[in-house]
Amino acid sequence: MWVAWLWRLLRNKRFRAWLLATAGPRALALFLVWIERVRHRQVAIGEARQIDGMFSAAIIDGERHVVVWKDGEPISAYPPVEGDLAAKLRAHARRDLTRPDDLPTRRARRWAAEAARRLRGGAHDVGEHARGGARTVKQLLPGGRA
Repeated sequence: MWVAWLWRLLRNKRFRAWLLATAGPRALALFLVWIERVRHRQVAIGEARQIDGMFSAAIIDGERHVVVWKDGEPISAYPPVEGDLAAKLRAHARRDLTRPDDLPTRRARRWAAEAARRLRGGAHDVGEHARGGARTVKQLLPGGRA
């Protein structure tokens, strides 16, 4: 979702002109690198959700990666890592692993859905009060009618 939105933003000529004017000639290259990092993170989160696993950020061979974990073992890394992933992450702290459903956006969506379900019955009452208030305001205006 985010990656598609960012690509659309980058295709906008006005945005590219603003980016170049504001951040300089390397801005487009840096923006593309940032988009690639976002894409890697989204793919890792999707894979972790698919296998009911977890994910974390890790520095491997001096580069930042997003690693997908299942049962305390590394499954894959984005961008991909050459060689034995488990051996390279032997000393990695397992306490920083994150479940995809624990992300703030997922928690916020769950909370909003639950709140909407609870309030669904009260929405009708709110609509009735709003219509009644609008009639009252119209009556108070000069030349107003109900």
